[in-house]
Amino acid sequence: MSKSSAYRIVLFLLVIGISFSSSAQQLRIITAGSALTETVCALGDCDKIIASDRTSLYPAEIQKLPSIGYRSSINAEGILGLKPTLIIAEKDYVDDAVLQQLAGSGVKLLIVDRKYTFDDTRKLIQQIATALHREAEGKKLIAKIEGELAEARGMLKRATTTPAAVCIYNRGTATVSVAGTNTFGEILPYVGATSAVKDIEGYKPLNTEALIAANPDYLVMIDAGVQSLGGVDGVLKVPGVAQTTAGKKKQIVSLDSLMLTNFGPRFGEAVKALVVLLHPELQAK
Repeated sequence: MSKSSAYRIVLFLLVIGISFSSSAQQLRIITAGSALTETVCALGDCDKIIASDRTSLYPAEIQKLPSIGYRSSINAEGILGLKPTLIIAEKDYVDDAVLQQLAGSGVKLLIVDRKYTFDDTRKLIQQIATALHREAEGKKLIAKIEGELAEARGMLKRATTTPAAVCIYNRGTATVSVAGTNTFGEILPYVGATSAVKDIEGYKPLNTEALIAANPDYLVMIDAGVQSLGGVDGVLKVPGVAQTTAGKKKQIVSLDSLMLTNFGPRFGEAVKALVVLLHPELQAK
């Protein structure tokens, strides 16, 4: 090989190396929505996130990053000032006017319409994986969740009960809400349970009389919500709870807030955990 040929090969490899390095350095992601943040991390690009919103608490390292705020406090100027190359935002979480400003900025923008079915979880992962050029990782993540859901269905074949449950979202006693359709309450069919409340869309304030009339076998809550009430004994003090089967038997179950409510990468884990919690007959003896 001549010296000139060797020189061209070395130069070519250097250019390719610089190109790949530059590409990696240029990816600066801002996420708005905890499910989206968690998905970026699950796909392998957590280290490319430079800022996120206040709900993005998982993985824990995200909490060390600058915050762009929460819902109506999020503004385009604050986001663009961080010089992102990719913005991934949840539809209806960020104001439309802000999304329009971001769309007109020239920065790549992905708006994800997050909903509460596994089909939508799959779509969310596929959208983000495509934007990150992580299609292979996206397929693996979806396959993992599908496997977990299959395991849950297998467990439910051995279940002997179909409990009625009410999903509750709260932070302390100031706001205690029932989670209806288009919320994490949509997880109940996946875990072999039914909703004890009907005709509730979104989050509605807990009504004492309605709760007693519904008489759920279980209350499904987030860990932080139970803790903010002082544990299970505190939940029993919420008006109406002690008069239900769930209250009388202290059948209050809870999971990590984001795992339960995000319908994201840990959706399969949440389903499996709830199957066991709501069907004691399946628990190892």
